[in-house]
Amino acid sequence: MKAVLVQLPVQSHDYGYSLENVPLAGGYLKGCAEQGLGRGFEVEICPPGVSSLGGDAAILQWIEDSAPDAVGFSCYLWNIERSLRLCRKVRERLPRTRIVLGGPEVSPDNPLVGQAPFDAAVWGEGEETFLNLLASWSAGREELSGMPGVIMPGACIPSLRRRPPIISLDRIPSPYLGNLIEKSFTNAVFLETVRGCLYTCTYCSYHKQFRRLRCFDLGRTGAEILWAAWNGADEISFLDPCFARRPHIEDLLSLLEDARSLRDMKISCELNAEDVSEDLADRLARAGVRHVEIGLQTTNRRALKRCGRPFDEQKFIRGVLLLRAHDIHVVTDIMVGLPGDGPDDVKRSIDFVVDESLYDTLNLYPVSVLPDTPLRRVAAGQGITWLDLPPYYVVSTPDMGPDDIRASFAHASARTGIDYFPVELPRLSDEGRAEGPGGFVSRIVLDPRAGKRGIHPGRTGQALAIEVEDPHWIGRKERLRKTLAPVLEENPYTLLSWIVPEEHLRLPEAIELVREFSMRAGHPCDREFMSTGSALCSTRLFLRSPLRGSGFAYTHIPLTASRERLLSFLPEEADPGEEDYLTERLQRIMGRGVEIDFRDMPANRPGAIDARLGTERLSL
Repeated sequence: MKAVLVQLPVQSHDYGYSLENVPLAGGYLKGCAEQGLGRGFEVEICPPGVSSLGGDAAILQWIEDSAPDAVGFSCYLWNIERSLRLCRKVRERLPRTRIVLGGPEVSPDNPLVGQAPFDAAVWGEGEETFLNLLASWSAGREELSGMPGVIMPGACIPSLRRRPPIISLDRIPSPYLGNLIEKSFTNAVFLETVRGCLYTCTYCSYHKQFRRLRCFDLGRTGAEILWAAWNGADEISFLDPCFARRPHIEDLLSLLEDARSLRDMKISCELNAEDVSEDLADRLARAGVRHVEIGLQTTNRRALKRCGRPFDEQKFIRGVLLLRAHDIHVVTDIMVGLPGDGPDDVKRSIDFVVDESLYDTLNLYPVSVLPDTPLRRVAAGQGITWLDLPPYYVVSTPDMGPDDIRASFAHASARTGIDYFPVELPRLSDEGRAEGPGGFVSRIVLDPRAGKRGIHPGRTGQALAIEVEDPHWIGRKERLRKTLAPVLEENPYTLLSWIVPEEHLRLPEAIELVREFSMRAGHPCDREFMSTGSALCSTRLFLRSPLRGSGFAYTHIPLTASRERLLSFLPEEADPGEEDYLTERLQRIMGRGVEIDFRDMPANRPGAIDARLGTERLSL
């Protein structure tokens, strides 16, 4: 029996987030299944070059070519809709293949789970459940409704049972030591050393699955750290929710400190500032910890009590300042839309962090009303409204409306200078063509001199830049549709960036045409209603302008009717006078006065995926 596993990435126009996708859960499932089932069973994980870089058509083709008896999808907040669409396609093309859903998004109270065909969905910790599913199907047993941890199509919710957590995590083989998964494309390793959380925050489902801390053997964790060093990792990111409260934290930090003699890796983790002492801050720094994320969420004690979160203001201040004094980058998180938090409360939390210098980066997050959480069960009764699709953002509470949420982000941006809704410039690849298996088209040039009229949808990447060199592109709408429609229909979640040179831009026709091609599947990227800029993020339009010196500027043109500020990317070495020169030209092009934020163009450093992404020139 053969099973394949797929984990789709967080998407981004520049492939940045996609490169961080590591199928750790798939590695656990593969290790447990092959160890427990023995010969005659094969579990294959979708290669990162396909799952992280490819569009939907490429991933579906990989599944078809694998000819599996079962396919499993790891469903997270950022990928469940895309994963469920692939489920429907698998059912159409491989009707005998069993479909298994798993991951945090799978729960009885998530209506999305019932909207796609599946044979079994794993609720909670999945290693033993997945193993039991494969064993049952292999033995010809189709009746699985009594199996703990399994949701069957049309199951009655009261009849469902969670599977008890695995008592000894050491029964789960290490995906790294077993060479089942690799580092990310960004040369990072993601490690889980404990399961469980000491806190019971109402907006989180993690503690409902794991009511107490269970630790992986410290010897195994030490071996994984050495594996990362020997295999040239630049970073280890620990996924433990309360890193400083892990049992035997001193021993773990000693292992990390010893590993620095082999390779000086950046260590990232998440912890509570109140747990940090002078000694712990020193130990963290000596172990190589350079990046720490801290969840403050709010300083409003009424809201903290309602969401079940402790907070000691003086210990928090002391902990953050100790970390920063040891050159550890502190990312402080604040949530917007917590029950009991009003606009002034959020503002006070932001001001507290800024005024006390309690951050290097201040993150602001809208509250998500996640499935299988205490907050989801009581939200409607408390007058809370939220998006019914991922990421389930809170839209309003009795204390805050949409405008208040939007104003909170504007206030944080004004106080910190951080752009909370950054515009990603697409990868501006060269003329190279990514040939062969694992190669994808990330850039199409519409060139009237090209002889080629189209590309196979399966060669399209998860993000696509469409660069216009055809002066008549706007008048050739039908030809453009014939060229792009097959690609976009088979890859409805592929992100689009249009790049139009000044001489080929006609407003508002260009905006209307680009918007027309963006109206495909409802994309999770387009649900940031609290954005201080354009909320349409799955499709971008950039104007390419030649500079008086050398090179080009790329200006983001909003696709909405708002008169928001423009954003221009200039080469870092551009002369300061180029900004005034560009402003004058953009005012003529836009037909109005414009305000522009100028940014340095991201450095186009050679990377591991350069050989996998390429350009196709097409004619209309």
